[in-house]
Amino acid sequence: MRTIEKYAGEENYPDSARDILPQSTSGVLCVDLDGTVLKTDLVWECIISLIKLQPSALLLLPFWLIRGRGELKRQLAERARLDMSTMPYRTDVLAFLAMQRRQGRHIALVTASDSSLAERVASHLGLFDEVHGTRQGRNLKGREKAALLLAKFSSRGFDYIGDSYADLPVWKAARAGYVVGNKDLARKVASIARVEGVFECKSASVLSWFRALRGHHWAKNMLLFLPLLLSHKLDNRAFVATGIGFLLFSLCASSIYILNDLLDLHSDRAHPWKAKRPFASGEASVPAGLMISTLLVAASIAIGFWLNTAFSCVLAAYVITTMWYTVQLKRVPLVDVFVLSGFYSIRIWAGSVITSVPLSDWFLAFSFFFFFSLATAKRYSELLHAGELVQTGNSGRAYTQGDRDLFVHLGIGSSFSAVLILALYVHSNEVLSLYRKPGLLLLICPVILYWLSRLWFRANRGELDEDPVVLSIRDPVSYAIAAAILVVLFLSSYSG
Repeated sequence: MRTIEKYAGEENYPDSARDILPQSTSGVLCVDLDGTVLKTDLVWECIISLIKLQPSALLLLPFWLIRGRGELKRQLAERARLDMSTMPYRTDVLAFLAMQRRQGRHIALVTASDSSLAERVASHLGLFDEVHGTRQGRNLKGREKAALLLAKFSSRGFDYIGDSYADLPVWKAARAGYVVGNKDLARKVASIARVEGVFECKSASVLSWFRALRGHHWAKNMLLFLPLLLSHKLDNRAFVATGIGFLLFSLCASSIYILNDLLDLHSDRAHPWKAKRPFASGEASVPAGLMISTLLVAASIAIGFWLNTAFSCVLAAYVITTMWYTVQLKRVPLVDVFVLSGFYSIRIWAGSVITSVPLSDWFLAFSFFFFFSLATAKRYSELLHAGELVQTGNSGRAYTQGDRDLFVHLGIGSSFSAVLILALYVHSNEVLSLYRKPGLLLLICPVILYWLSRLWFRANRGELDEDPVVLSIRDPVSYAIAAAILVVLFLSSYSG
């Protein structure tokens, strides 16, 4: 009964539900699950789990559906692995149910989800006296749910809490209703039944979707401008083309971020800060995420062909690699870090393709070691903050706590390698042809070494809780370092 104690306290009773107190507690209180007790839908949760565990089984979905929705839900429930303790629950609804139970109210969980999943939720919460879900091919939704409740509770009468227009027949048969949703749904229910209370819930906000798209990560795509900047051949046409490429790459990357968050849904919910992501927290819905992800990647690649065929091919290669990384490679030790660092280099490659600026072998080597250091710092920081998850194997990665020291050695060694390659690059023929005083470029070496050392210093202190490039956007020291590098580049290019 820990759940009752957790939610029934007055201090935990949300303002949105504080005034929802029924006049009588004699009838049975029937409660929906998906979208009511949970912020999510268990069918979609099962599909996401299936994509990760058994992607080939997706081909069987149409055949299961032909045999009925009940069979589809049963097959999904049998194959999925869901942790009900980390699911996003509606705390206002649970608080209301906990108070009703303490007053002796008989509460039934009645859902169209598979009965086995509903029973697991009920077992975890400890709030329900009985559970009814879809079983033996009977999809307990809409009129079927209303018929069941009338057959079981017509003598005692029942109140119903739901969130969907599909529940209208249930509300019509109920003695009174409670609505989880917006005012439009509440008005519709009020036209056919007595509404005793509304648990207001809003659709995902613009800010939530911006977070889901990881708009702050678009800063990493500024790397597309690097080949144009270093070529000393700035012109408006190339700049505009690179700007369009930046936008397309950002939209494409956002589609992959959404897919990645969806596939990491269940491990993210057990993570200290990833649990606050829109999909993990239930702010944004899974089907909407899948739809938006598909539209963004299709549109960005299609427009990319109009901009530059070679660029679109690079974009397609990025999509394929990131999807492979999301589904499989991110759980392969060390390979995941190499691929992660390669994502930065792909951005530079894309910028080179758009502007037709060839990349120096020296520069490519420097980029690899520089970004490999950032990738290892990111992975080290994740291991540092997700200690218990690593031990339980729920971190979404194939590492243990003992691997943290290895990442330190690899990352710091890679930092020094990058700076050494940069120092050698200063004396290459490419540099001599572009800069009047190439020797001044050596001043960049200690500046970059300081930035990388500071990055690892912060990672060691546990202050690196996101992508290093994104973190640098809010770091004043990083701006000062960038300004210093630009001054050195200007002096080496134009000083007499």
